[in-house]
Amino acid sequence: MKHTHDNKREKKISLIASCITIVIFLCLLFAGRAFLMQKIFPAQDPSGQDVRSAPSETSYAGFDGRIREWLGIDTILSILDIGDGYTVVKADSSRTTEKASEDVKPAQADQTAAADLEAPQAGQTASADAETPQADQTASAGSSTASADSDQKKTAQAGTKEEAAEEKTAEEKATEKKGTEDKTEEKATEKKGTADKAAEEKGTEKKAAEEKGSEEEAAAEKEAKQEETGEKDTKEKEKEKKKDSSPTKLQKKYIAAWEEWHMRDFPVNFPLHNYNWKYLNRDEEGKLRYEGDENYMIRQGIDVSEFQGKIDWDKVKEDGIDFVFVRAGHRTMHTGDLQRDSRAIKNLTRAKKAGLDVGAYVFSQAITKEEAREEAQLCLDVIKESGVELTLPIVFDPEIVIEDYYARINFISGKQFTDNAVAFCEKIKKAGYTPALYANCSTETDILDMSRLKGTTIWYADYSNVPETPYDFTFWQYSNLGRVDGIPETETDLNVWFIKK
Repeated sequence: MKHTHDNKREKKISLIASCITIVIFLCLLFAGRAFLMQKIFPAQDPSGQDVRSAPSETSYAGFDGRIREWLGIDTILSILDIGDGYTVVKADSSRTTEKASEDVKPAQADQTAAADLEAPQAGQTASADAETPQADQTASAGSSTASADSDQKKTAQAGTKEEAAEEKTAEEKATEKKGTEDKTEEKATEKKGTADKAAEEKGTEKKAAEEKGSEEEAAAEKEAKQEETGEKDTKEKEKEKKKDSSPTKLQKKYIAAWEEWHMRDFPVNFPLHNYNWKYLNRDEEGKLRYEGDENYMIRQGIDVSEFQGKIDWDKVKEDGIDFVFVRAGHRTMHTGDLQRDSRAIKNLTRAKKAGLDVGAYVFSQAITKEEAREEAQLCLDVIKESGVELTLPIVFDPEIVIEDYYARINFISGKQFTDNAVAFCEKIKKAGYTPALYANCSTETDILDMSRLKGTTIWYADYSNVPETPYDFTFWQYSNLGRVDGIPETETDLNVWFIKK
């Protein structure tokens, strides 16, 4: 409560102080104004008259003018281009006006005197001018006669010229008329020629249209026939494709047998074979026979390396062997060294000389595509050195080595396995030879992506009585315990080549 009372008291004191301050400020303002008026506007004007004792219009005007001059009001108004509606009266304005009037009067008097002096001279000049026409009339009469004669001559000449111009105009008109007639005849001739030309063109166009119509009709007929033939070809191709893609009853039987044995679905991602195993049998020596099939026949063959030693190829041929795959080289299973077969050149040249169809292969342990290409190049180098013309493919033989766990190829992925096979085949094909892949059913279904190898010749290895794979193959290695005349030191692999009749 005490605090509130103190605040009210302070506000009251502050209000009183403010009022006192305002009063003092007004007093000072009026005192200052009086002082300034005294300094700026003295009691007497320059003539010595007391302005305050005898106020007049002139004095007030002088007073007002000095205020405006001292405050610079006229200058401000001229800058702002405005006025205040009243006139400034200066003390010496009347005197200036009177002086200007006095200066004007003598000038007017001088002008009047000058006018009086000049008047007689003007009259004399006028009379002189009045006398002059008589002499001029005489001279002008003579000149008029001469001019009349001249005009008559000119008129005669003009008439002659006009007649000549008229004659010339008539001649020009006649010439123009003749030219117009000639042009009309030329136009008529041109028009006739144009009409004849148009008729000829029309006839040509008509003939061309007829020929075009005949050609279009022939083309339409040809196109219709082509479409009809194309449709037939397309339908036949689709039918064949459908037939090829859809397994036959026999192929379904092979797939069912494989699925029953492996207890899983068969990956149908490669063409299927349609061999009929009811035509398959063996002779007393264990060699395979395939007889009675209307679609296929077989030929007998072997594959050899330096392990078979020295071979008598003539005896091999006499024993019924028709073809041979010769090993060009191999890559070691642990170190990965690439080595040439020591008897590759001799086996190739001598087998060819004995009359066998010859191919080559490399035993692969490649773990990269680069190594697979190196193995392909080894085959190409051996074949080039031998000078033998191959009649069978060059085969990529990558084998999982069950007997040796640490074989380097045992640890690569199925994708890498496939990449290597593709790389080898591409290099062989680029060199102008037919590539092939050596594989068994396990490799085809469990490791390789066979969809990437479509179109590749397959050399299939399976020592069962009947091939387990439903996939298509061209060569079948059916035994590794064969005995052939001419190879006395060891057993050799036996193969058959399925040839379409």
